[in-house]
Amino acid sequence: MKLIKILTDKIQIKSNDSDFAKCHINDLIKISDGETTLVTMVSALTDTDAEQPLEDDDFLSGIQTPSVKNIECNIIGSIVDGRFTNSIDHYPTTAVTANLIDSAEFSGMLQSKGADECFCISNYSSYGTPAYINGNRLYQRHSCIVGNTGSGKSETLAKIIEETASATNCNIIIFDIHGEYSGLSYADSIKMGEVPFPIWMLGFSDMVTNLLKVKEDSTVAMSALRKAYYHQQRNGNEAKPIIFSFSNMVSYLESLNNEVIITGYTKEGSAKTAKGDYNGKLSTVISTMENLLSDKRYSFLFEEPEYSNGDYLFNFLNSIMGVGKPVKNIDLSSIPHDIAVLIIGAITKLIYNIQIMQKDARPITLVCDEAHVYIPADFQLSASQRRMVEIFENIAKEGRKFGITLMVASQRPSELNKTIMAQCANYIVMKLNNENDKTMMKGVMAEGSSGVIESTTMFSPGDCIVIGDAAHIPLIIHVELAKERPQSRTIDFWTSWQQQRENTDYGALLEEYLEN
Repeated sequence: MKLIKILTDKIQIKSNDSDFAKCHINDLIKISDGETTLVTMVSALTDTDAEQPLEDDDFLSGIQTPSVKNIECNIIGSIVDGRFTNSIDHYPTTAVTANLIDSAEFSGMLQSKGADECFCISNYSSYGTPAYINGNRLYQRHSCIVGNTGSGKSETLAKIIEETASATNCNIIIFDIHGEYSGLSYADSIKMGEVPFPIWMLGFSDMVTNLLKVKEDSTVAMSALRKAYYHQQRNGNEAKPIIFSFSNMVSYLESLNNEVIITGYTKEGSAKTAKGDYNGKLSTVISTMENLLSDKRYSFLFEEPEYSNGDYLFNFLNSIMGVGKPVKNIDLSSIPHDIAVLIIGAITKLIYNIQIMQKDARPITLVCDEAHVYIPADFQLSASQRRMVEIFENIAKEGRKFGITLMVASQRPSELNKTIMAQCANYIVMKLNNENDKTMMKGVMAEGSSGVIESTTMFSPGDCIVIGDAAHIPLIIHVELAKERPQSRTIDFWTSWQQQRENTDYGALLEEYLEN
């Protein structure tokens, strides 16, 4: 065996040893000079014939030319005191030996203290050894689950949450865009649309700019809306969820839109009148607000809760951060997309601000499913959208100190907010085909880990690599299914098309669509 090249993240060796006759891609090779031992993963194999200096000799020509393997490896960690670690403090000299790591040695180097902090999600595919995740390291820092649609993200997330829920005091909130986790027995499901969410919970500023679509530089409309808001709340705060009546606000705007003021009187005693400052200028915003009030899809924003509005905020906060089951699932599948995004932002802002006010807060993790929808990259964001994204950025940068972390899941990591991605300490990477997505993942990972991303292209559904503090080693795991699976499914088109067609009442569906 001969060392050809050693870099900070790669090693290349040449060998004709029989030990490497059955070497495969993704096998682990131990490289050691007696003092420093690196663990590497095979990324490329080249099998060539050794040079034969006496090619013209008739006798030697009948002998099979020996095979030489060029083996390229990505450095993924080191072995210290017999245990694997992701860190690399020293590199070996050029006088090294190389050996394939077998199952017994692999199991031995993964054994670690603190087993009570870990939970098992399945086995390492190549070795059959249980794959453990360190719960403290997973939740102490932010984490990210990425993979193509159909790669098994929802199943993997369900497995992780199910194992975590066994800790009876765990505190997890899921933002469930598609209603996939609403049936889990260990989760309280809060189905938006069926429970009221008063529109004032969004806060005045976010309601005006993100729901009513009033631009901040629209001087007349913004001035009138503020006037209507402070008419109800003299000590209001535009950025906080303070109670106001939406219908009363509409009525006040209508009065401004029709306002006529008396400017004086004629000699005969008749009043001289003029249009008010807002007369005839608020028709558009009033029409928008009236359309919201009449749209059945948004009716839950205007329903009066069973208890008074004054108690609603307390009861809502208690239901998602206090009493009940260890996991709270915010099911947003039945409400319009635009309001779902705003509700996620409003709830996140509320949780974050309440969390930082507590000295010894109970730790909480926000699971952001389909995160690219509401935590997108910075490009093409309006000022109001940017403010909503900032709350997640603040959590990514400062939340750990206050016991609040993020677990984001997305099928398009290249469209996720870059600040949040960079702050993640753990990445669960499933099948990725898109080059932009793979480039994004390589860019946020340590130099040695980025090389394994290319192998994800060939993953089967359920295969993943866990990279970061929480995993022992970045090696392929085929995640086992949770006992309670999410309500996500892949439709078998071909099988469905082979069945007899059933009549569909499109008239009834169309009527329901138009009514809603």
